[in-house]
Amino acid sequence: MGRIDRILETEPCLGPGGVALVAPSNHTPLDAISQRYIELAFDIEAHVEGFVDAYFGPPELHRRPEARPPAQIAADLVDLAAVVRASDYPATRRGYLTAQLRGMEATARRLAGEPLSYADEVRACFDIEPVYTPEARFEEANATLEELLPGPGPLAERLAAWRRGFEVPPAVARRMIDTIAAEARRRTAALVALPEGEEVRFELVSDKPWSGYNWYLGEARSLVEINTDLPIKANALLDLVCHEAYPGHHTEHALKEQRLYRERGWGEQAIQLINTPECVIAEGIATLAADMIFGPEAHTWAATHLYPLGGIAGDPEREARIAAAQWSLRALSANAATLLHARGADPEEVVAYIMRYGLRTEREARQSLRFISTPLWRTYAFTYFVGRQLIDAWLARGDRNARFAQLLTEQVYPSMLG
Repeated sequence: MGRIDRILETEPCLGPGGVALVAPSNHTPLDAISQRYIELAFDIEAHVEGFVDAYFGPPELHRRPEARPPAQIAADLVDLAAVVRASDYPATRRGYLTAQLRGMEATARRLAGEPLSYADEVRACFDIEPVYTPEARFEEANATLEELLPGPGPLAERLAAWRRGFEVPPAVARRMIDTIAAEARRRTAALVALPEGEEVRFELVSDKPWSGYNWYLGEARSLVEINTDLPIKANALLDLVCHEAYPGHHTEHALKEQRLYRERGWGEQAIQLINTPECVIAEGIATLAADMIFGPEAHTWAATHLYPLGGIAGDPEREARIAAAQWSLRALSANAATLLHARGADPEEVVAYIMRYGLRTEREARQSLRFISTPLWRTYAFTYFVGRQLIDAWLARGDRNARFAQLLTEQVYPSMLG
């Protein structure tokens, strides 16, 4: 959400787990259900650092509670879900909160030691069906890459060599990021009206389990961090900036803060939670972000406006075909997580699996293993591929731009789109 999972702002006040706390300029009154929802989220945060991804609601509701027994938290979540179902909230809001509370309950029950299969954990947390992608799909994508990257030696080595041709030092990457952000913001503003005064600042960081992250600070401001543990590649930056900023995570967070929390007083939108259904929608939006505003011209735009900054010669048509083949490999992380957590595979087997089917270097494969091994992120890999598939299919059933704007501004949950 911040979500990977990709850069600066006035110094944020950080709460437990790095939660950005921003005292709202206008104190929006919240009803009892919203307040209880926020309190229970912080009860889980007391056990799972990072569960609360961002909070910009009334400061008095953010507290450092003594860790309550997870079983009691789970029971309270069940009680609150019953209150929500009996409320006079609009049907979509009731459905959204019910799905969110179910995801929170799954986390609390797992903390309490209740037996929960990995697949059931994914279902409950994200309101989706976890799917294991047949390896034949990865092999088909790799066969396409064989045609696009001919030459001697293993395909993985040829792909790695091709990628190295796009590597740029941090100073050059920063210039590219600023160029992309300006253009992406312009295009996003043509799609949906952005809140007044919104802004994104970027920072390059290291030693993180993710490739990039949006820290939403409230009041329409974001800090986006890009991890430099792995080389920065110019051909990946357009998707990354759109994913984290415009019209991805920052745009969604800023618009929902303005329209749902500030204007309607829906307090659940003043807090963002990891491992809940909202993450599937957020990552689905973000993985489609570049496509929504650049479409088929993305690679041509990058070759014209970005690559000269790094002395890189682009081949837009070939890059587009390679990117399309590689998209099928995005399901690999979910498979790897399933092997690790559901099928008892040894971590070294998982590294080998990622290297074989994902055509990754050992360093890249171990970075992926680090992510899916981190307790907070053990189920999160499903949000990207499933989120994009779910939203892309839903967009195709109507006016694509209008529906995307709806996703950015209204409460939506996965089973609502299926």
